[in-house]
Amino acid sequence: MKRIYFFIFYLSLFVSYAQGLKPLYQWKFNSSQEKNTIEENTGTVYKINSNFETPEFVKGIEGDGLRLDGYSTYIGGLLPKPLHFPITMTAWVALETFPTETASFFSLIDKKSNAENWISAGINKFGKPAILLSLNGEEKYYFAENKLPKFKWFHVSLIVNKNAISLLINGEATLEIPFNTKMNLSTFNSFTVGRDAEEKLFDNRYPLTYSNGIVDEVKIWNTSLSPNYIKKTEIAEKLNSKAILAVPESRFKNDFARPKYHLLPAANWTNETHGLIYYKGKYHIFNQKNGANVYLGQINWGHFSSPDLVQWTEHKPPLSPEEGYDQNGIWSGHAIKDDNGVPLIMYTGGNDNENGMCLAFPEDDDLINWKKFENNPVVKGAPKQYSRKDFRDPYIWKEKDAWYMAVGYGLVENEIQKGALLLYKSDDLKKWTYLHPLFKGNPGTDHSGIFWEMPVFWKMGDKYILSVNPIPYDGKPAITLYWVGSFVNEEFVPDYDLPKKLEVINRMLSPSVALDKDGKTMAIAIIPDLIDSKLHLKHGWAHLYSIPRVWNLKNGEIYQTPHPSLLRLRDSLKSFNEVMVNPSQNLKIGSGHQIEIVAEISALKSDKFGFYIGKNQNNKEETKLYFDLKKNQLVIDQSNSSKTDLIEKRIEIGDLNLKKDEPIKLQIFIDGSVVEGFINDKEAFTTRIFPKFVNSDAIEFFSENDSVLINKLDFWHLKSSNNVTDF
Repeated sequence: MKRIYFFIFYLSLFVSYAQGLKPLYQWKFNSSQEKNTIEENTGTVYKINSNFETPEFVKGIEGDGLRLDGYSTYIGGLLPKPLHFPITMTAWVALETFPTETASFFSLIDKKSNAENWISAGINKFGKPAILLSLNGEEKYYFAENKLPKFKWFHVSLIVNKNAISLLINGEATLEIPFNTKMNLSTFNSFTVGRDAEEKLFDNRYPLTYSNGIVDEVKIWNTSLSPNYIKKTEIAEKLNSKAILAVPESRFKNDFARPKYHLLPAANWTNETHGLIYYKGKYHIFNQKNGANVYLGQINWGHFSSPDLVQWTEHKPPLSPEEGYDQNGIWSGHAIKDDNGVPLIMYTGGNDNENGMCLAFPEDDDLINWKKFENNPVVKGAPKQYSRKDFRDPYIWKEKDAWYMAVGYGLVENEIQKGALLLYKSDDLKKWTYLHPLFKGNPGTDHSGIFWEMPVFWKMGDKYILSVNPIPYDGKPAITLYWVGSFVNEEFVPDYDLPKKLEVINRMLSPSVALDKDGKTMAIAIIPDLIDSKLHLKHGWAHLYSIPRVWNLKNGEIYQTPHPSLLRLRDSLKSFNEVMVNPSQNLKIGSGHQIEIVAEISALKSDKFGFYIGKNQNNKEETKLYFDLKKNQLVIDQSNSSKTDLIEKRIEIGDLNLKKDEPIKLQIFIDGSVVEGFINDKEAFTTRIFPKFVNSDAIEFFSENDSVLINKLDFWHLKSSNNVTDF
């Protein structure tokens, strides 16, 4: 009988203890509503804040989890009852990226008494776990020395006692700080998940302190959990679960402006491409990437690969900033094959003192994992005889037995600022000696600006193409310019003084150039959006890359055509032959957001003709793309291209050299908001259009002052390239 009593007594203690450890509040995201989530124990409904129409629920650690985007998605609000010490708050987290600035996974706030009192579990931009503490508005951040993983699940526990605050990662004590509850802080009555207690902005526009990844199984206890209990009960075997961080397709499902067959990252910010290379049966290209936000910050190197230049797979960023020589970003550079045919990366790494050129080497044949060179930077800062600190974007090539590297720079000579490329030489790609400028601009006559970025020095036949991108200056936008010439006595000698524009209307910048598998010179470049930051935040993505192009060099000029790999995108075809178009009636060609047009046009007596694209009869949206043969110009009139107030209404004009009595071949690619065109298999142009209405997609041909003969016009709908991510 005594045994039975003792068994009942201990059983009652166990049940009491187990009940005491039941979370007071918990969010599992399995019973969430479309735009809300429900606290499981009390049924309290909390709004999911997000820039997107529908918050994203994805595979979590168990059931569903909430996908965070890094700048807009979070939950928070008042708790049904206040929390008193001790408190434990936990969550499962999987990160796609580290944040752009120190951010929180979750926070506890004294909202009713003093909203400036809060405690958070967070992480800094280098991946160090952190305790964030604010008492009466005085914020203090405490960082551990270890580094959290990306693309893997980990468990976060924040334990608040009267004398200490502890941070546990996967049940292991990671950081502990003393805590004095006499500082007018004894209860918490509010919380956030996915961002800090307070929102902070960069440049008064871009939200910081958010997390980018997945959060699941958020729980709050009114007790102090032991590490052993957390490991056995909350973690157990879950730590081996696979985290899938792919951006949900639903995020951009209704975004008709987002391209479908062009290359661009799964979400968020990108700018220049670099390191285009063909290696072991695959094309690889790298890019400037801020995966946690939609502005130029926290730059990593992104990575894509493709078997055919059409369908691309986005991989995990191979290079990310770390404390030290590249803590301010992994900036642009180049990828080349060394003397053994193995790729390497040379990139610009910067800190608060200087920029340097840095190496990285692959750890696998798929170029997924890379290791930074232990002796980075291999070039530390600009040469001592120059005063300018800004110094970036290396480009490498081999001439006979020596390796050369050109780095973008700007010089001051006789009080005149001018763009320049600094030339370095090496035998082994690891030790570099500065020689002299490879080439300098003369902005007074060639209008080449005061600083050059993203150089290309590409040999075709017995000639070199030198391409540079002057930065915006004196009201002039960024542009890609090039010269053709020779490499003589370790200097570039141009065949002509004035550079040429890469495009008639130059909205494409910084080409990455390489040989394709058949030995053709190909190029892919960045096409900026040039839209307001508010629209970037609304869209959730910024910028994209051009279709792959083929370069040919003829008579000192680059001739550009679409790469033949794009032919496989063609779907349904509609053709027009020997059609006369007069000013009284436009030719209605078709409609769609993913289109290719190839037309041969005879002007006859007309001197102004072209296409309406993105046309909407009801809402009067249209972009007018036409030839003005009197002025020998290409004009893209976007005065009525969009009813969206934040879209700039502009007219873009480029000079041509057409002969009126010869037919014009025009090839146009339309993909959502991007338009790329090619004239006579030579000239190229690029623009962006952002109509407000999804049905602003009609295409018509017009002539203004006389009849025009369309000898032949083929109109294709193009398929999506179905780009994917592998994370």
